[in-house]
Amino acid sequence: MTLDIEPFKQINVFSYKCQNTFEVQPLKALLEDDEKFGFCIVDGNGLLLATLQGSTKEILHRLTVQLPKKHGRGGQSALRFARIREEKRANYVRKVCEMCVQAFITNDLPNVKGLFVAGSAQLKTNVIESDLFDPRLTKVLMGVVDVSYGQDNGLAQAIAQSQDAMGSVRYV
Repeated sequence: MTLDIEPFKQINVFSYKCQNTFEVQPLKALLEDDEKFGFCIVDGNGLLLATLQGSTKEILHRLTVQLPKKHGRGGQSALRFARIREEKRANYVRKVCEMCVQAFITNDLPNVKGLFVAGSAQLKTNVIESDLFDPRLTKVLMGVVDVSYGQDNGLAQAIAQSQDAMGSVRYV
């Protein structure tokens, strides 16, 4: 008779030992109730939403975007180009706020203990100061982190820089 049991959370430990006892320490770690922290990595190239709980990092959503950059051309059309650029940035901020609500709010309550917003330049500040940023997420906002990169590299930097605020998470 063979029993195949799958754990309810992912185990990030590989261990192969040939001995007369079972190694159950990784399974015991699953039963501990760790706090879950949310990360929103936003920059001009895209958005990454992720959670970190215990030793498990989970990517919730990725979004790639091409925002127009400032340029000195245009002549009489320079104001029109600037207006179009600002409109696209405002639409992107609105989309980021909507996706944060979808990812980090369940049953009208935040599903994370703390939220970290990270990114480069001014865009992360525009997101948290926006009227569209949900007040329920503002209550659990633990910090704004400056990172040099976006996406996965930015997530790794944000986790490393915010480890003091998280404390008990084993991933860092």
